[in-house]
Amino acid sequence: MPRLSVTRIALIGACGRVGRQVSALIAAHGAGSGLRLVAVANSRTSRVAPDGLDPATAAERLETAVPVPDKALAAALAALPRPLVVVDCTASAQVAAQYPHWLGAGIDIVTPSKLASSGARGLAAEIAAASAKSGACLRDSAAVGAQLPLLATLRELRQAGDSIERFEAVLSGTLSFVLGRLELGEALSVAVRDAVTLGYAEPHPAADLSGEDAARKLVILLRALGHDIELADVETVPLVDGGHLAESDPRPLLARLGNLDELWRARVAVAQARRERWIYRASFDGSHARVAPERVSADHALAKLAPCENALILHSRYYRAAPLTIAGPGAGVELTAAAVFADLLDVARRNIAFPNAQLPAVAA
Repeated sequence: MPRLSVTRIALIGACGRVGRQVSALIAAHGAGSGLRLVAVANSRTSRVAPDGLDPATAAERLETAVPVPDKALAAALAALPRPLVVVDCTASAQVAAQYPHWLGAGIDIVTPSKLASSGARGLAAEIAAASAKSGACLRDSAAVGAQLPLLATLRELRQAGDSIERFEAVLSGTLSFVLGRLELGEALSVAVRDAVTLGYAEPHPAADLSGEDAARKLVILLRALGHDIELADVETVPLVDGGHLAESDPRPLLARLGNLDELWRARVAVAQARRERWIYRASFDGSHARVAPERVSADHALAKLAPCENALILHSRYYRAAPLTIAGPGAGVELTAAAVFADLLDVARRNIAFPNAQLPAVAA
């Protein structure tokens, strides 16, 4: 029986909610797929073991480890045998800035982070050049829609020669959850706090409430279609005004949201009286990209989503008779980790099929 090829994994952000769930999936299913966890890191320290770490206990042991300089991790990763995959489960711009270096060194990257794929043009160009040179790939399916095949669908349509004319979407599972709960009579402050507790929002939900998270997802989708766009090009209307979002500590932010409870109760009541519903809509009309809280008819497809669902309604040359619609749950730790693990398995299968080969880069 042929020996199973080993794909080594370095998990950064191992102590976070998604990182821990990815570790659990590796522990439960990784051995049969040739996955070997060889490094773990958090914001203060790291552990590297070429012969393997126990994914079931790696995060706990990391939390009690002494601090280690970032340079030590970088040197250790460079010395590890290939194939090697960095799984970035952080929301760190500093980590995202390392992607060109890792890709150039032949290290694949799997991530749910949006920071690189929606980052500045310079970083995007460096990532593409490094990937093309080494054949290593960046897989970011979990960055938009968690387990929903939103990115893959748009990339495949582009490769098939389709021309996207316009689309509208609900891309923030957090805001879908919050506005869905408001529709059911819950206060804004309670809905946001519940979203954080249930893992639908980050512990500090400012990026969600400001619209930045949805705007970054829209940038990623449009880049998948070949558009040269940056975050600043997206018209972004926040759900909550900036004065409430300036707090660096999430606790006073969550407390101050109570000041907006009555405002949003009134807005929801007016919408319901008009047979409308509030959604946080992302839209592209062929030239203009926008994310904003908007009222739509209660009969609109995006108004019928359950709390936490995402959806994409796409009109294109291939889909003129009727739009293509993709919808389903689009947030949560388990779904995000499952999408990361699926990307990880895909990279591992790629390495088994083409061992020691320089492959053409996968479209970003």
